[in-house]
Amino acid sequence: MSIQSACAHHLLQAVFDAVSGEDVGHVRRITHALYPRFLIVYDEDRRDWTRVNVETAVRRKPYVAVTYCYDDVINFGSTEALIERVRNATLDQGFDAYAYWLDLECLFEDPIQKAQDLYRMSDVYRLASFTLIILTNESAWGGRVWTLPEALLSRELRYKAGDNTVTPISLIQIASLAYSHHDEESHIINSYGLGKDPLERLERNLQLKEAIWRRESFQGRYRAEKVYALMGFFEHRILPNAGETELQALARLFMANDNDRIADRMISMFPRDRRGINQWYTKDDEYGAKLWDIEPAIQVIGVTSNGSLVLDGRRAAAIRWKNFPSVAFATRRTVHLAHTMPYVVLFFFVLGGSILLYDFELAYDQNSPYQPSLCGEGMLIISSVLLIFAPILTTYAHSGRVVLARPWLIGVKGVISVQEASNYLYGYQIGDSRRTFYTPSGSPLARPTESDSKFREGHVSQYDAALAAPPFDPIEGHMFTLVDTVSSTIYYFRAHRPPTVCLFTGSEGGQGRFVLASEECSSSELRRETVLRMPSYIFGHVHTCDWVALCGNP
Repeated sequence: MSIQSACAHHLLQAVFDAVSGEDVGHVRRITHALYPRFLIVYDEDRRDWTRVNVETAVRRKPYVAVTYCYDDVINFGSTEALIERVRNATLDQGFDAYAYWLDLECLFEDPIQKAQDLYRMSDVYRLASFTLIILTNESAWGGRVWTLPEALLSRELRYKAGDNTVTPISLIQIASLAYSHHDEESHIINSYGLGKDPLERLERNLQLKEAIWRRESFQGRYRAEKVYALMGFFEHRILPNAGETELQALARLFMANDNDRIADRMISMFPRDRRGINQWYTKDDEYGAKLWDIEPAIQVIGVTSNGSLVLDGRRAAAIRWKNFPSVAFATRRTVHLAHTMPYVVLFFFVLGGSILLYDFELAYDQNSPYQPSLCGEGMLIISSVLLIFAPILTTYAHSGRVVLARPWLIGVKGVISVQEASNYLYGYQIGDSRRTFYTPSGSPLARPTESDSKFREGHVSQYDAALAAPPFDPIEGHMFTLVDTVSSTIYYFRAHRPPTVCLFTGSEGGQGRFVLASEECSSSELRRETVLRMPSYIFGHVHTCDWVALCGNP
């Protein structure tokens, strides 16, 4: 199969790391080892609190990390009142230095310096002697996006409510008090708080992402604030950029931590919520697969300014929509006598005619009466009769089950049956041999046959369901049929635009994952329309292609 080029080399310039100006090497070298840029330190001699920004002093100084809720600033009437409570609590615990998360005292307003502070925020809590939670409303604090890294990454938690004394509190206790989604996040909390319920890294990171996304983000300067809160749990972090979206930041974070190949796997997933079909991030797969079930066959190497992922190492094929082509194929009967008989008969017809012609010329030369040869006459009569039935014999020869066909992917708008597809591709047949089959599990409309079936194939009920479905759905789009000649299978699917490219992106459960995509000519990118599960051996019939950008903003 051939593939039309869908993108050009200018995609390299669109990789978002270059756009953001991030020093990737620096980010990868420094992982969990950064101290706060500033500390607020109590000076015994002057009996006053001062900001210390000398790196050597900050590194040697034990400190308290402080977390609070901005609603408390409003409740207490002023920022100064909250700061006074923090300072008294710090001294009461025997410490003389603290660091804030929010930009009350310890964060710069300068965009570059603030981005660096966000980058190191997870280390501020990791390296603190303990984290002081100071607030009046637990639920308001627990609904903030940063409360997960603040609590989960801290060595120890201490809690001060109102005018009460500071008391130690476990992660389990604070989670039950302040986290409104405690039940859904119990695996994460137990894993960090008790060392129980260990989670695989890939599963843990995905659960952390979903937990952070449940929380409220004020965003402010950074639209991707939730991603920057999440990155503290990853080995490698990214430098925040105020101009990027959440999906762009997520793509950069996943690429920086490519061991789990999260973005590579998500490309192959089919979102249950079809409104997110063109977004590469997918939470739930329509086919019921988990992210770790998918073995990716492509690599994400960048993200464009439009939010598309740049893919390398992909294989793709074009989908034909013009008409049904003339397909070269072979059946089990192709080598049988029924196929060769017309040619044998034609040979004997010519041979019989040649014998009779020879007898006529011989009689003419000898000036004797013409006596036709019985052999020649018999050959000519019998072969003439058989030639009349040659079309029937040829049709019968091509009526067996197709065992080999030229590779084609053919798209049809609407619904056709397997019999109609067979007739268009291979012509009419004699007998009831099935030459094209319904998919047993390749699309959301697929239905397998009963377990006692001779072949693994789809049930005809999926054709009835597709035929009865509305031609157009506002969310899922139009109804289409895809015919694959390699596996002799047809698939029913919905899409808003006819897909012109089929990408092999991974495998799962003994089947290949193929993304059907349409072209965005204005941006030289592809738009994901649907995901089908097709036999993995089709991989050998598609060609390697250049980079392509997929799943950006439409």
